[in-house]
Amino acid sequence: MKSCSAHHRVDPRCFDCCRQALTADPADIEELTRLSPDAFVAFAKENRGWVESLLLADCSRRPLLDWAFPGGPPLVVRWAAQATPEVVDVLPVPSAVAAGIARAHQQRKGALNRHEMWTSRVQRRIDHHVDQRLTQLWRDLALLAEERDPVAAAGLRHSVQRLARPGLWARSLEWILLMGGQLEGLDAALTVALADKHPTVRRAVSRCCRSTVLTVQLRAAGMRATVETTVPLEERLLSIISASVDAHRAEFPRPLSAPSATWLADHGLEDLVRGATRRAVAGFTSSMDDLGAAEEEHLTATLLAGLVSEFTALPARTRLAGVAGPHLRVGHRTVTKKEEKLSGADIGVVVDIRVPGKLQLRTGDLIQVKKAPRRGREDTWTIKRRQLHDLLEHSASAVYWLICSTGDILVVPAKFLAAVEGATARPSSQQFTVGYAAVRHTAIPMEQYLPDLIVGLWLGSNSEKTLRAAQGVGRTTRPRFALLIDVVLDQMDG
Repeated sequence: MKSCSAHHRVDPRCFDCCRQALTADPADIEELTRLSPDAFVAFAKENRGWVESLLLADCSRRPLLDWAFPGGPPLVVRWAAQATPEVVDVLPVPSAVAAGIARAHQQRKGALNRHEMWTSRVQRRIDHHVDQRLTQLWRDLALLAEERDPVAAAGLRHSVQRLARPGLWARSLEWILLMGGQLEGLDAALTVALADKHPTVRRAVSRCCRSTVLTVQLRAAGMRATVETTVPLEERLLSIISASVDAHRAEFPRPLSAPSATWLADHGLEDLVRGATRRAVAGFTSSMDDLGAAEEEHLTATLLAGLVSEFTALPARTRLAGVAGPHLRVGHRTVTKKEEKLSGADIGVVVDIRVPGKLQLRTGDLIQVKKAPRRGREDTWTIKRRQLHDLLEHSASAVYWLICSTGDILVVPAKFLAAVEGATARPSSQQFTVGYAAVRHTAIPMEQYLPDLIVGLWLGSNSEKTLRAAQGVGRTTRPRFALLIDVVLDQMDG
């Protein structure tokens, strides 16, 4: 610790000296707690709120949970590793927060992780002296904030809701609001619900509005506005919890669900659709070193097989995630050699939507696949003009899947390529070339395109001409591959 202006050296028994030293360098709280625990206890008793705010403010400037951030564990954990039972008694909330986070980190990373020295020291010094209910709450909050598996996250949310007693929640509300952005609205939903019935939580919200930590102050102000309104509690909570409520219902549509990007009105299932697409493309990209020299037809077949494999697994994934409602069945076929002579597109997509008593539609679209040659500094693609015009004649929303040399896939509207053609192609030429720079702003990833096509109904057409072409029964355009997608509402078995 550096000396303050009042002394030639820091005197831990002088409260003014300690405040000045810690204001200059909050990290010195570790050393003060380790070297002079009795003096620190006396100081903390007189400055309890100031010391907790000091720890809170430091954690607002660095991740509370991501210990890979430069500097290792957050200050509250490093401080708790030096604490004594007497320190825990005077600062019970930061101690329990630190113990819960340390417990979660050790359980997540294992006993041999590089921060094990800190977690084991926290557990050894204070684990038996902290409020076990508050520590368990914070252990589950920390695990939930970093959990990406929807099944595990559902279990952790349930545990947090069970542990969120008014007194415990109110005591550590500043810390909860500090990490609230990582809890996907759970902190807001529980705080508003608890504050509606319990004055102790309402007082805690007001207390947090006066916090010197801006993140805490702003989130608390938003929650106070929600708590103090005269709108019934049910309506106040609707925007926060409707999506999670609807995820457990088998009915469709979902009138209470928050607005979504597609008619499914099911964020869980939409995320599964995007995830399946993302995994299929990632698998295709990772195999590009082996496939790089392959023809477009083989690349297309490989990519479609990956998509079918991932989408075929969706019913099982929806059951594991507890998602009830429409789900997808996907298949594809390769046309025969005889049919191939008439090929005018690479992929014809037919989407068949059947939700009894609600929705029924068959729509189709066409896709052309082009790969970039493995040469040069910029990816380029050669577009055949007649093929481009044929696609647009059958579907205004037809697209090109442009495969980069890295295996990444750019989805570009055929209309945009026609616009490039109109400005750059010579009238006598049968083809033209586009580079990466020309399409980079227009292109979207596959995980955005396929949900819009399959369950968004933004793309495709239900005209007879488009459907015949997509199904491979048109007179001039017969795709090499047919991608068949059923979106059906099946009642899920209990």
